[in-house]
Amino acid sequence: MTTGKSDAPPIFGGAFHTWAMRLALFFAVLGGAGTVGIMVIINADVVGRGLFSTPVPATAEIVSASIVAIIFLQLPYATATDRNIRSDMLLGRLRAKSLRYADGLNFVHHAVGTIMLAILLRYIWPEISNAIEDRETIGLYGVFTMPRWPFVAVAVLGCTLTFGHYLLLTLGYANRLFKPGKIS
Repeated sequence: MTTGKSDAPPIFGGAFHTWAMRLALFFAVLGGAGTVGIMVIINADVVGRGLFSTPVPATAEIVSASIVAIIFLQLPYATATDRNIRSDMLLGRLRAKSLRYADGLNFVHHAVGTIMLAILLRYIWPEISNAIEDRETIGLYGVFTMPRWPFVAVAVLGCTLTFGHYLLLTLGYANRLFKPGKIS
């Protein structure tokens, strides 16, 4: 099954795709709220330093952990909507020549992405239990600390959903690419 335009990313997975898109959009909104939160913390730190000589404690640690979480919250939606950063020069030339060639490159791109996310998940997943068992914290001891595991959990959730979207896109491009007589 494809979208109306033959060069648009194929939709594959029916109701599961719809559910995954809604979840990805929800994560992206949370990531946007996190970005606003980082801006508030940084501005509060700057104002606190400048006007009151009292910075917000552990601003750098909070911001660095939050940035990683925000990236993994927004990655699934960027992937699902085909908005990941990449050079489209070759893809544009292939698309002008033949949509089948472009779909072939997109299939390879998304298959490699699926594999890379699976590998990433394999190595991130144990970090949740390690962070919980070892009671790892982020911040400055004696000033401000917070547990590390929620940030790792967000990374795992984002990776899992991004993996799902890469897999759906790979299957969609494979379906469109290998369906006989569909695209010239």
